[in-house]
Amino acid sequence: MARNSLGRGLDSLFEPEGPSHEGDILMIPVGEIQGNPYQPRKTFKEEELLEMMDSLSNHGILQPVILTKIPGRGPGYFIVAGERRYRAACRLGWETIPGIVKDIPENSLLEIALVENLQRSDLNPVEIAVGLNQLIEECTWTQEQLAKHLGMKRSTIANYLRILALPIETLGLLETGDLNMGHAKILLGIKDPQMQKKWESAILEEGLSVRTLEKSIGKKSPAKKTLPGWAVSRQESLTLSLGRSVRIKPVKKAFQVTLDVQDERDLNDLFEQLGIILDHESERR
Repeated sequence: MARNSLGRGLDSLFEPEGPSHEGDILMIPVGEIQGNPYQPRKTFKEEELLEMMDSLSNHGILQPVILTKIPGRGPGYFIVAGERRYRAACRLGWETIPGIVKDIPENSLLEIALVENLQRSDLNPVEIAVGLNQLIEECTWTQEQLAKHLGMKRSTIANYLRILALPIETLGLLETGDLNMGHAKILLGIKDPQMQKKWESAILEEGLSVRTLEKSIGKKSPAKKTLPGWAVSRQESLTLSLGRSVRIKPVKKAFQVTLDVQDERDLNDLFEQLGIILDHESERR
């Protein structure tokens, strides 16, 4: 997702700073910090954490984490922004970490975490969709209201929410990056689950781009006509009576009957079976 996809900045979602020490940089014991329970990002890539650890070792934390006090639990803080920095610091064995404590309502933690990750392009499509859906449910917003609140296009929100209707296996491929949003939109337009699975496999096996996938689906042959019951019955009867494979299939406005023969002798045998007498003399004339 593009970094400028949100019209509002992260700071606009924070409550105004109070008159006390709020906004000051404090050294907070890491043991008193907990991850944001509303964090939409479920996976932190190992290579990203290792890079952050290397950065912290060489330069320290250049940007303090944002924290808020855990309501009603005495000392303790939820991370509002900067969970990767916090995790890296914990791995390095740091006892304290610089942070800024802000007074933020618990019902705003999801929104702020979602916006922060969206601005950093850190979320996969499924994490974005789940976060947006959770905001709609918890805040009882319409898509239009959520779009206005986050400064996003309503169509963008709608597209993300639609992917939640995909099978769980497909959502897993979106999370790992094997499929992207473009693929997901096209797969959503395929109503037949079996065909949807077929094209999903083609994407993975052939590495189809979104554009190629669109063209391939557009060129697919029209659905075959269903063979009526009477034709199926006659096909089976003829196969048993003649002792050879008989196939009946619809062709335009008629039906085509196909019988297998091995050679000329076999063809003559077939004619005899059908009651046809060949007049070899007339053929010679």
